[in-house]
Amino acid sequence: MTEIDRYEESKRVTIVGMFVNTFLALIKIIIGLIGQSSALFADGIHSLSDLVSDVMVLFAAKHANKGADFDHPYGHERIETLATVILSVILMVVAVLIAYHAIENWYFGELLIPDTLTIYAAIISILANEGLFRYTMRSANKINSDLLRANAWHSRSDMYSSVVVLIGLIGTMLGVVWMDAVAAIIVAYMIAKMGVKWAWKSLSELIDTGVDRETLKQIERIISNVNGVKKYHCLRTRKMAGQIVLDVHILVDEHVSASEGHYIAEHVRGMLAERVDDLKDVTVHVDVSEHPEQFVSPKKMPPARDVIIKALNDHLSKYGDSAE
Repeated sequence: MTEIDRYEESKRVTIVGMFVNTFLALIKIIIGLIGQSSALFADGIHSLSDLVSDVMVLFAAKHANKGADFDHPYGHERIETLATVILSVILMVVAVLIAYHAIENWYFGELLIPDTLTIYAAIISILANEGLFRYTMRSANKINSDLLRANAWHSRSDMYSSVVVLIGLIGTMLGVVWMDAVAAIIVAYMIAKMGVKWAWKSLSELIDTGVDRETLKQIERIISNVNGVKKYHCLRTRKMAGQIVLDVHILVDEHVSASEGHYIAEHVRGMLAERVDDLKDVTVHVDVSEHPEQFVSPKKMPPARDVIIKALNDHLSKYGDSAE
């Protein structure tokens, strides 16, 4: 899928989400205020944060899929990762505010019996958010976007929070007046948990954490099984918006030609691209002898060919001969 296709898919899904979240935020905030339910009002604020995240997703999807340029030779995918971190922080801040408001009302005894209308609003929110989650996740898997996945789970967390709100509303109407406040606190915990999860994953990507052990072992098996590869070293991996970037040094027979060494390297690249999912780029360096992974000072390396030939010519010139 091209970068343009990825952007168009992200744009379409996000715009649909914006309409749904705008509708839900207005319904829950207004009915939460009128119906005297702090849990439903908090859930409306959660939907409002969904709307903010949708705007961020739209911005990130546009700029993250520009492709490589002079200033960004590896592409702009990290914009998507950074946006995911910001979205996660918003989730955690919203969670703290919701919990604080609910605990404050509970502590000061400002607990009221909600109106029946609040139950209908909660049911509408459950159905709408579950539908939005499935719709967004389908597109996220189609274009392999962690940002869209984060946004999809944002909708799923909103659905779960609405379920908790519904239970709290029913309990409160049955006489257990503190259940609405407890529901709001549970909603806050669920929101915060999701925010921490996605923030951790995205921050790990920003500091170039490698792929998981299973994927790494798969990569190692593929490289080892390519004909002509004696050994490999300096294998490094990192991720950019869910896609893998790796580089590796392969050791080939010292007597092969430069073109054959290049052929073996291209074979490694091709096999990795064919068998490793979500591989963005591969760099293969060909070695004919093992060397340490750290930099080697040029002063400690053997002399270059032209230096050797010059020294040999200087020596042979004494006898009227030449190495040329």
